[in-house]
Amino acid sequence: MERHDEPYRWAVAQSVIPAPAARSLREQMPAPQALHPAERTGNGDKTYRMAVLPLIRHGEPEPGMAQMGETWHGLVEHLQADAYRAWVARTIGIDVSDTALDIGLFVFQGGDRISAHTDKPGKRATHVIYLNDDWADDHGGQFEVRTGPDLSVSPYATVVPGGGRSVLFARSDHSWHAVAPVAAHAPQFRLTCQVEMWNLG
Repeated sequence: MERHDEPYRWAVAQSVIPAPAARSLREQMPAPQALHPAERTGNGDKTYRMAVLPLIRHGEPEPGMAQMGETWHGLVEHLQADAYRAWVARTIGIDVSDTALDIGLFVFQGGDRISAHTDKPGKRATHVIYLNDDWADDHGGQFEVRTGPDLSVSPYATVVPGGGRSVLFARSDHSWHAVAPVAAHAPQFRLTCQVEMWNLG
């Protein structure tokens, strides 16, 4: 576990999902082409391009859950348990016991990315779990910890999205982060399970 307090509270956790379970998750998901395209090119707090399958919204199942295999159902159950929320609190020092969870599958192909942003004020924390076994640095798609919105400034830190890693961070007015564009030559889709913890009301 790598914990950081600068430029905001964030952590890199290894092997949150064991490699055999991650393999099952990859096998028990719909084809990436079947997911909902999501793109914003302007007029918002960020720009992005990716594909998304919502699984849980505000703690309630979405239709996408019916498309997922048994291992996915087990993972979602684990992520909604009190023990998981306690782990989040221990890791980044933020109480999420009273938050509503959104959980989704996010898929990035060549050129997909997310610009620098801080997340909406109602979000308390985010956990991004990388499902790819092997992912080289030159395949792009790194999680970028940033000090501001200017993409001409080098990231404060980067995390390669694979190899059992996951990134957990607390939302704040300066929790700038981005996803670097996935390289056109990346041999596979960039796969993540994302847990968003929202304030109630």
